[in-house]
Amino acid sequence: MTGRRTVLKGALAASGAAAVAAGVVGTGAAARQRDPYPTPVELRWLGVSGWEIVIDGGRSILFDPYLSRMPCKGRSGALDPRLPLRPDRAAVERVAARHLRGAPELILVSHGHFDHLADVPQLLARPAWRRARIRTLCDETVRHLLTAMGTPQARADDVIQVKGGEYLQFDGYTVEVFRSLHSQLADHGYFAPGRRVARPRRPAVLGDLVEGDTLSYQVSVDGGPTILLMGAGNFVERELTGIRPDVALVPMSSHSAVHRYVERFLGALGHPPLLIPSHHDDMVTPLTGTPRLLAASVRPAAAVELSKAAAPGSHVLTLRHLELLSLTAALR
Repeated sequence: MTGRRTVLKGALAASGAAAVAAGVVGTGAAARQRDPYPTPVELRWLGVSGWEIVIDGGRSILFDPYLSRMPCKGRSGALDPRLPLRPDRAAVERVAARHLRGAPELILVSHGHFDHLADVPQLLARPAWRRARIRTLCDETVRHLLTAMGTPQARADDVIQVKGGEYLQFDGYTVEVFRSLHSQLADHGYFAPGRRVARPRRPAVLGDLVEGDTLSYQVSVDGGPTILLMGAGNFVERELTGIRPDVALVPMSSHSAVHRYVERFLGALGHPPLLIPSHHDDMVTPLTGTPRLLAASVRPAAAVELSKAAAPGSHVLTLRHLELLSLTAALR
């Protein structure tokens, strides 16, 4: 479905009205009436760059599901790779049991950092999902880190190792894999860079979960929208130019060192009809905490920046954590 231009209906209905009330930042006339997609698709923001895609009311895909929200910043306020890995297993189980639709068919992992990978082994080992087959798409580094973190062997055997360029057919949807880049710090450096070509010792600190190769994914649902998922605020422009997704989940993490990140990104995609900021919360406020505190953890400036760069006809929609958004739209 790459290269096929589809359009989203401007009236986006959330399963809770609060998801829409959380903030539509409009940039054009996108409210024309269109027929709904034959296949309903819903999105749930899991915080940071994590998402759940629900297809036709039941089947699901997870992207970078990080639910622990563990302490990760030092006294300076910057990420500290020396801090211990302390996944919140109780929080992961609560969110999985109360909010996720069920066992996912796929878990897509963009790269190996703690705020993308740390909870994947627990989700793969979840007893309630033991009868379901769950495939994991990731690069070589993440595959080795999953093994080192105690992922059950049966789940490890179901890992699909990718490196970018793959175009994979699944039942009712495709997944296209793109080579990507991680966001850079203000001084052009990277957090926890590195690769693993063999199983390392069990990770103990945040910096042990190294980046590996960062990947982006485009999920195209048969009879539904095409969704671009990214895990960091950077990209390879030549990889994404012309792909034309219906929905782009746009990481708004640190990108001050990246030349015209938002403008170049939207231009490469042809200004998708729906833009949703991602990776723009504080990463530590518990998902199981009060809605007020969780809402305060989101940087509203990210949506404003995205809105200013968007072309007329694109919609920028901000979501609240854990609430489902129904994409009611039509293919042109």
